[in-house]
Amino acid sequence: MTTIGSYQVKVQIQSTAEEIVCLSPARENDMPTDWSCNWLNFWKNTSFDCQNIVKLVYGGKVWGLVQYGLYPHPGYPRFLEIEHIEAHPTSRGDVAERLIEPIGKWLIWYAIKVSLGFCQTEADEPLVILQALDTAVSYYRDKVQMEYLGFARSTPGEDLYGFRFSRTAAAKFCQLHESQWGEAKLYEQ
Repeated sequence: MTTIGSYQVKVQIQSTAEEIVCLSPARENDMPTDWSCNWLNFWKNTSFDCQNIVKLVYGGKVWGLVQYGLYPHPGYPRFLEIEHIEAHPTSRGDVAERLIEPIGKWLIWYAIKVSLGFCQTEADEPLVILQALDTAVSYYRDKVQMEYLGFARSTPGEDLYGFRFSRTAAAKFCQLHESQWGEAKLYEQ
């Protein structure tokens, strides 16, 4: 399994109170059935020797999920692809309306840490890639500050846009994120 363990991290609840949440590998019974993505289907089709699904949990409830894969496989992975990422439906949209902030950035942080530990790339080569719908372009480009690559080939009926982090940019994202939200603390469940 391609994981770096479980972490406790800080978030803000309803834009006021700081709380500690857990980032850890998910289990099948964590998969929601009422979110936009079909997480149960993703779980069933995940090849856990090169892919994983990680959850963000607060108050015993899953608030975010990310599925990623290390490629090419087998052998020495060169990059990590964030295949699916989603926050709980009640914690999306404008920051003022979110119950928990930042869900997506912590999930991306986790995926980046996996890539930094497992992938063999040079400083300026692509380390983390993802494809997003047009509605998420500004989030990844402006808030996460991934390099925007433009229109990406996708399945018919879906217009997707590509993004990437080089190894250097990925490490910088983690440093900036931790300077804002605090260092993640490894813990045993």
